Amino acid sequence: MPRPEIGVISLHHTGKSSREGWAFPKGISDKLQVDFAGMSILHLFGGKADFGTRLDIDPLVRPDVIGDAWLPPFADASFDVVILDPPYVLLNGQVTYALLLTAAAIARRMVVWFHTQWRDRDGAWLKLDAAWLVIVGRAHAVRCLEYFSTTETRAVRPSHFTRGPAMKYNRWISQPQGLPFG
Repeated sequence: MPRPEIGVISLHHTGKSSREGWAFPKGISDKLQVDFAGMSILHLFGGKADFGTRLDIDPLVRPDVIGDAWLPPFADASFDVVILDPPYVLLNGQVTYALLLTAAAIARRMVVWFHTQWRDRDGAWLKLDAAWLVIVGRAHAVRCLEYFSTTETRAVRPSHFTRGPAMKYNRWISQPQGLPFG
């Protein structure tokens, strides 16, 4: 079994203020666009991304689709690449597992994780292909950039949530019409 590529990316401070809202560091944005050129891309936490289809719960960031990353309104295997860049707060294992499971169900080929927390893998439905520690700016903030390929064992979205912030969706899922997934 081949070992994943692992490395370090150091990005220099651009002098721009981050007060206008979160966006990918330019070097990471460029890398993602080169690595996934010609593929359909979904950002589950769209924020200020400047490429791909952006889903976000906040209408003020003017996403392509207003929606929640916990229950995105897309069919399984509907994008080549799904990028997860959730807010930089402490996410426990169950929360991260649920997000990666949802992303793996929607992705045909690859799930990208960009966060302060390192993920080895979650479940038999993702395989770590490459990973980098990204050092950003003057403060030398460290982020993890990880590429996971989907496997033949397809991820199945939960039919209900047992823990975490997505518990509020259980009532919606249990309704006869459910939520639109595609």
